[in-house]
Amino acid sequence: MIKFITRFVFTVFAVLLSASAVLAQNSNLYVIDSFGDHNMPGWYSGGDLSMKYSHKEDNLENGYGIISSSNKQITPNSFAGLIRKEEKLQVAENNILSVMLQGINNDMTVTIQVLFDKNNDGKYDESTDARLESKPFSMNFSGWKEAHFNINQSEFKIVSKSKDDDFSLLEMEALGIQFSFQTGKEFAASPVETGVAMISERYSKELKQETAQTDMNNGESYFTARNYPNPFNPETKINYILKNSTSVKITVYDRLGREVVVLVDESQNEGEHSVTFNAANLPSGVYFYRIKTPEMVEVQKMVFTK
Repeated sequence: MIKFITRFVFTVFAVLLSASAVLAQNSNLYVIDSFGDHNMPGWYSGGDLSMKYSHKEDNLENGYGIISSSNKQITPNSFAGLIRKEEKLQVAENNILSVMLQGINNDMTVTIQVLFDKNNDGKYDESTDARLESKPFSMNFSGWKEAHFNINQSEFKIVSKSKDDDFSLLEMEALGIQFSFQTGKEFAASPVETGVAMISERYSKELKQETAQTDMNNGESYFTARNYPNPFNPETKINYILKNSTSVKITVYDRLGREVVVLVDESQNEGEHSVTFNAANLPSGVYFYRIKTPEMVEVQKMVFTK
């Protein structure tokens, strides 16, 4: 099922002690000058975690990145690091922020922080500005998982020096998003490596409408469509079921709604079918596949990681 969401572009993780503790320990943020061989304006890192890889053609949008402490040991009950993307965006109550996270099978959490530049000076300063901060999300799992953060007063809290700040912050344009990592007391001291693939709304109007329609079906796939594995590298198999004999077209699009390849365009019999998508010559990131018959159009998401 696809959840959609606000316009994001992002990034990564890390987590949080308390909001003020996180930024207090990380006043010395440094600019990530390159992601692979691609300039990364607006990206910052702090603490012991940093981005070490993303595909050059995708990372400025919503791409896939590896977050790593290199060979440095991360200790229990400590702030591990953060990565910030400063790009203005509009958020509203009950927006859902979605990312794909790679678990580490260890006692670590990640917190999403939506930053607001109340002073309009183009940067975030915890002494004068404010942020919304999600509940910690556990990274103690294996493989990849899609995480959804619903911006509401039960899931996010306000972190600010001002007692006057409340959820009316959402009337402002956000400065960007920050992901912060915190280890727990059961964390087994070790280097950390995880990954993220951001989900963005930067796709065509038509594809976006069809995606919204898919979501309106309570996440149920009309075609019982699933691709496995997901995330994948470099191949994934799309499985689907036709309820009757019909013409069917399956097309893959990138995150901007550009057609990548037509996998199927023919009449098929009722029953189970599958087709393989190979992305070996494509940039890593989020892709969509659209299954279209005269009766129904459905869009699903998949993530290619290298």
